Amino acid sequence: MTLFDPTRHCPLVQLEWDRNTAQQAIAAITHKTITQLETTPLLSRHPMDDQAFGSDLYFGKAGVLWAINYLQTVGAVDSTFDVTTHLDATLEQNHQRYSQVSPYPEQSSYLFGELPLLLLQYKLSPSETKATQILRSIHKNDSQPIRELMWGIAGSMLAAYFMYQWTHESIWQEVFKLQADLLLNEWQLVGEVGYLWMIDLYGSQQQWLGPVHGFASNLTPLLIGQSLLTDQEFQDISAKAMITVVQTAITEDGGANWSAVYDVANPSQTPQLVQYCHGAPGMVTSLAMLPKGINEEFDLILEQGGELTWQAGPLKKGSNLCHGTGGNGYAFLKLFMRTGNQMWLDRARAFAMHAIKQYRLSQELYGQLRYPLWTGDLGLAVYLWDCLQEQANFPTIDLF
Repeated sequence: MTLFDPTRHCPLVQLEWDRNTAQQAIAAITHKTITQLETTPLLSRHPMDDQAFGSDLYFGKAGVLWAINYLQTVGAVDSTFDVTTHLDATLEQNHQRYSQVSPYPEQSSYLFGELPLLLLQYKLSPSETKATQILRSIHKNDSQPIRELMWGIAGSMLAAYFMYQWTHESIWQEVFKLQADLLLNEWQLVGEVGYLWMIDLYGSQQQWLGPVHGFASNLTPLLIGQSLLTDQEFQDISAKAMITVVQTAITEDGGANWSAVYDVANPSQTPQLVQYCHGAPGMVTSLAMLPKGINEEFDLILEQGGELTWQAGPLKKGSNLCHGTGGNGYAFLKLFMRTGNQMWLDRARAFAMHAIKQYRLSQELYGQLRYPLWTGDLGLAVYLWDCLQEQANFPTIDLF
């Protein structure tokens, strides 16, 4: 039994870690994107993407503006580009487009809707008017059925947490707790496997596991926002989560992986995907914040997930975060932060060097950057910065 599909991966290019190469790649990606924005504000779709470049955080301009602002703010690039000049038009574009293309137009989507644009506007220029818009958008999910991060309640909880971090106003803790209660009330024991959500998504109901659509995605705001929960609430959540992670893992030869969807009729199905959105890298990255030393099996299984990610090697899909080499590398950075073991940082940097080569070859082949934050080169730039800083802040999830 092989816990991944080897045709999706490629051998690791053995390149020695070089800080200058990483810094040059960050600067090149960012400055080329800025130059493009200054000449053609409507960025073009990349040939490897199956849809037009939009206005959202995942595929579109909201993610581009967030990444540029972030890299400027932390000092990763030397630039005075003003993202605020693009925010109003991008928000208007999102309002027009979201109702037309979203499968859930009544839902407030974190990765595709207005929330990240409103958050970025508020962060750069706080106002009561903008706060009210954000609150109204978050509250849309109180009555909507989608329980995951891309389209639903887990994403709006993240937005509430970030607002609380910036304002320390109780209203943001209240809405976070309200939505946390809605989420936790639907977290159900599934036989002996642990606790899962039945995710109502795209016309079917399945027990998704990963950090974008499933179990791990719903835990993400609860872990990121643990300071807004009581100690007892967080202990209960952690205990249930650890049991489930261990029980849903499939292990072999020192590695562990997880299927995209848990199938109660076939609980031992062989996983195939090893990427952030589905499989070991995303499970490790999103759940590494769970307490260490409470459940030895959980501690071990996380490292086995990291080992499987290393065994599988870089992804052929490119350097990006959601289903590329950079996103997989975040599992190593998270394990380095969790364990202090230098091996994980070395592996993260090995994937970083490979990802730089992937991005450069792609640019040479297609004659353009792949702009989106989650699926393109700007996500790689943020990953490279974290490799340089020896930290693990998955963009727009761990921080905003």
